[in-house]
Amino acid sequence: MERVVSYSLGEDFIAGLAEFIEKNYLRQGRDINRLAFVFGGKRPALFLKKELSRRIKRGFFPPCFFSMDEFVGYLLSKKEKFSPVSDLEASFIIYRLAQKIVPDILAGRNSFSQFLPWAREIANFIQQLDLENIENAALKNIQLKAALGYDVPENVNALLKGIISLRQEYHAALKDKHAYSRGLIYLFCAKHIPEIDLSEFDTIFFCGLFYLHKTEEDIIKNIYALKKAMLFFQGNAEDWLVLEDIAQKFSIPIEPPEDSKPRFNLSIQAGFDVHSEVCLAREIIKKINNLEETAIILPEPNNLIPLLSELSTYVKDFNISMGYPLKRSALYSLFEYIFKAQETKKGNAYYTRDYLRVLSHPLIKNLRVTDNPALTRVLIHKIEEILLGREKTPLGGSLFISLSDVYNSKELYHLAAETMKNMDIRTDWDALRKTVKELHQILFVCWEDISNFAEFSLNLEKFLDFLLRRSLLGNYPFNLKMAESIFSLIEELNNPSFREEPFPKEDIFRIFKHKLDNEMISFSGSPLKGLQILGLLETRSLSFENVVVMDVNEAVIPNLKIYEPLIPREVMISLGINRLEKDEEIQRYQFKRLLSSARNVYLVYQKSEDKEKSRFIEELIWEKQRELRALEVLPIPQAGFKVRVLPKRVEIKKKPEVIKFLRECEYSASSINTYLRCPLMFYYQYLLGLEEKRDFLDEPEGRDIGSFIHELFKDAFSRFVGKRPRIDEKFKKDFFVTLDRKFADEFQNKMKSDAFLTKEVLDFRMEKFLENEGERQVKEILCLEKTFKDRIKLDGAFFKFQAIVDRIDRLLDDSILILDYKTGGSDIMPEGVEKIEAAGFSREALRDTVRSFQLPLYLYLVEHNKEYKGSRMNAALYFIRNLREDFGLVRLFKEEESGDKEKMMSVYLKALGSILGEIIDPAVPFKADESDIYQCSSCPFSCLCR
Repeated sequence: MERVVSYSLGEDFIAGLAEFIEKNYLRQGRDINRLAFVFGGKRPALFLKKELSRRIKRGFFPPCFFSMDEFVGYLLSKKEKFSPVSDLEASFIIYRLAQKIVPDILAGRNSFSQFLPWAREIANFIQQLDLENIENAALKNIQLKAALGYDVPENVNALLKGIISLRQEYHAALKDKHAYSRGLIYLFCAKHIPEIDLSEFDTIFFCGLFYLHKTEEDIIKNIYALKKAMLFFQGNAEDWLVLEDIAQKFSIPIEPPEDSKPRFNLSIQAGFDVHSEVCLAREIIKKINNLEETAIILPEPNNLIPLLSELSTYVKDFNISMGYPLKRSALYSLFEYIFKAQETKKGNAYYTRDYLRVLSHPLIKNLRVTDNPALTRVLIHKIEEILLGREKTPLGGSLFISLSDVYNSKELYHLAAETMKNMDIRTDWDALRKTVKELHQILFVCWEDISNFAEFSLNLEKFLDFLLRRSLLGNYPFNLKMAESIFSLIEELNNPSFREEPFPKEDIFRIFKHKLDNEMISFSGSPLKGLQILGLLETRSLSFENVVVMDVNEAVIPNLKIYEPLIPREVMISLGINRLEKDEEIQRYQFKRLLSSARNVYLVYQKSEDKEKSRFIEELIWEKQRELRALEVLPIPQAGFKVRVLPKRVEIKKKPEVIKFLRECEYSASSINTYLRCPLMFYYQYLLGLEEKRDFLDEPEGRDIGSFIHELFKDAFSRFVGKRPRIDEKFKKDFFVTLDRKFADEFQNKMKSDAFLTKEVLDFRMEKFLENEGERQVKEILCLEKTFKDRIKLDGAFFKFQAIVDRIDRLLDDSILILDYKTGGSDIMPEGVEKIEAAGFSREALRDTVRSFQLPLYLYLVEHNKEYKGSRMNAALYFIRNLREDFGLVRLFKEEESGDKEKMMSVYLKALGSILGEIIDPAVPFKADESDIYQCSSCPFSCLCR
C-alpha cells in the first residue's frame, strides 16, 4: 500500500480519503477501529465519519480521530502526567521570572495588569521557540547581538539578553506545576516520541498536511520511519513552497496523479459597507437550493450578527463554527460599567453618571428583584429622574452620590409608590427599600472590597448566578453562550497559584477585562446539517459545492501580523521563524483549496476609499485575464439600494380644533418669536408641548447661568422694591453672600474641578454690574419678576398675552423704564419702523426686520396696566456682559424718537397682528423655515421635521 497520497486542489479531500479507506480496508474486510486519523482541526473528522457511515450503511466501530493538538497531547500523556497551563498562570509565571531575571523590562509596567500584554507576548515567543525546537545555542547569538543593541527600545534588548535564562526558568516552573504550554507539549513529545508506545494503532493517517512546525516534523518523521504512518496531502509541491519543503525533508513525492485546473463558476460582488455586504450574501443564498452543500466563509467575526439577522428569515438550519468576540455582548458592557463605577468612585460616593449607567443597563432595569420586574424599572427611572434634576430633590444634579443617600431618599419612594399606584400595582415602601438595597449590594457594594482573585471569582459567580435567575439573560440564547464563556473564565480565575495573593482592585478589574477582550465565544450546532458559517481555517480539508466568501479585502484576507509588537522581525528571521511569509502562504493555500473544490464561488468585498479588494481576488482576475487574453473578464456588480426620498420638510395642516386652540391660548413674546423663526418649531414646542430632554449632570449652560442671575437679582434687589436702590458696601457684602450660597446650592455639586473658574468669572461680572448699578440714576424700583396679562385686539380679533417682566424702574425724571436682563451677547432689537414697513408684513420679512416682539409687547402690556397708565415709558434690554455704553442699556425708543412712539407702536402692533393672523389661518400650514442653516443644525426638533 502506498504510504504517501496526494490529491489535487480540485478534488473533494474527504471523499478521496473515504474512497481510500473503502478500497484498502472495507472491501478487503479489514478492521478500521485500530486506525487513527489526525487532521489539522476537529471538523474534518465529523465529515469523514459521515462519509464512512454513508458508505458502510450499518453500525461500525470507528477509527480514532484527533486534531493535531489532541494527538500530540495524547502521545505525551502516555509518558507523563500534565495538564495544559492556563493563560493567566503562564503570564504570571513570566511576570515573576521577569522580576527576577530581567527587571529592566518592567520599567513603567511594574504591576501584573500593566505587564500582562508583555507577558503574553513573551510566552508566545517562547512557545514559538519550543514549537520550532530552537536550541538555546541558537539563542546565544541573539543574546550577543542584543548586548551590542538591536535598533529597538532598551527594555526589549534587555529581554533578548536574558531570553535563555527566562526560557529555562519558565520551562522549569511549568514542569514543577505539571502544567505545560502548547509549545512545551510539542517539544517534550518530539523529544520522547521514540519511547512512546504506538502499538494500539495499526496505522496513523496524517491528513491534509501543509505547514509543519519543526516539532511536528520530528514526531511525524519518527512515526513514518516506523512504517506506522500514512501521509495525505492536497496540492502539488511544484506550486507550493511549503509542500516542496516537506517533500525535501521527508524525501517523498507530493504530486497528485491528475492535477487538473479548477473549473468553478466565479462571481465577484462589491458592497460599500458591512450591511450592504450581508445583503449581497442574503441575495446569493436566496438563489441557492442545496444549502446543505453551501458554506459562508466569514473572516471578520464582528460581522456575524448582521449576517445572521439577514439570513434568519430565509435559512432554517445553519451551523456556526467560528468564534464571536465576547466584548460585543451585553454582559461585557455591563461589566465595563460596573468596573468604571468602582474606578471613578470618590471615597464613599459614586460618580453619578457611572452609577446611573450601571442601573440603566438593559439587563439591570428588568431584574426581578421582587416578583414584579415593573417595580425595578420604576425605581430605576425615578432614581434617574431625581439625580438628573428632573424631579426637585436635594439629590438633584449632584456629580457624586452616596448609596446611603439614595437608599434613604423619602422622595424616591414617594415618587415610585405614586407611579406604581397609577399603574394599578400594589406595593409598599419596605419592598421598594429592599429592592434598592439589593440592587446596591449586587451592583456596587460586593465589588468595593475585593483584594484577590479568589474573592473576585466568588463574587463574579454569585453575580452571574443572580443574573441568570433574576434577569432576562436566559431569554436570549446568545447571552447564555456569553454567560457560559464567562463561567469558564471564573474557573480559570479561581485556579491559578496566585489566586489568594493581594492585588489592587483596579488591577483585578483590568486583568479580567483584558481576558474578556480576547475571549471568543464558540457556538454549538450541527456541523453536518444546514448552511455552514465558518472561518477560513475551519474549512481545512473540507469541500462545498457552493462557497460564499465575505470580506475579501486586503488586510482581512490575508490577515497578516506585519508588525511584531515585542520581538523584532529581524530576530525572528535570524532564528528561522518567518511567520509573515508562512501565514500568507497558509491563508492563500486554504483560500485556493476551498475555491478549487467548489462548483460555484461568490466573493464579496467592500469597496471604499479606505478599503480595497484582496490580493487573492486580484490574482484570480489576473489568471482569468491571462487565460482569456483580455482585460475585461470579470464584471463586478456593486451593491445598491433603492432609496425613496422623503419630502424635504413636513407640513402640518391646521384642523378646526387646532384653530380653536390657537385663538384661545395665551401667547408670550417667546412663543411669537419662535413662530417668527420657524412655524414648525412653534408647533412642536407650543402645541405639542415637546421639549428637549435636559441632563442636569452636564456642565451648566448659558441658559442655566442666565436663570441663576435672574433669581439672584430678584433675591438681592427685592429689598429695594418701592425704594431707591442703595449700592453701598453692606448691600455688596449681602449680595455676594447670597451669590455664594446660591452658587453652592445650584452648581457646586454639578461642576467638576474647574467650577472655580466659572465662579471667578461670575464674581467679576457681578462686581462690574454693581458698580454700574451704583452709577445709574434710579429713583425707585417699582417691581421685580412681575407677570402682566392682557387681551390685545389685532385685526378685529382679541388675543390673550402674558409677559414676565424682569424689572421696572422709575428714573429721576419720573419716566418708567422696563428692563429685560440679557446675560448673553446678542442684540435682538427690531429694525427701524421705516425698514419694517418697507420690507412688508409677511412672516419672512418680519423675521428679518422686527426679529423680536419682546420689548414692544412688554411696553404695550405695562402701558395698559392700570397701575402704570399715563406714565412716560420706554423699554430696554439690559446687557449684563456689556456695560460700557449707556450703562449696558439698549432702548426700544431713542430720545429723538419719543414723539413718534405712537406711530412706531402701531407698526409693531400691525406686525404682531399679521403674525397672529397667519398663525390662526387654516390655509397656512406649519412648515419649517430653512433660511438659517445654523438654527436648523442646532434645533432640537430637526429629526421630526423630515
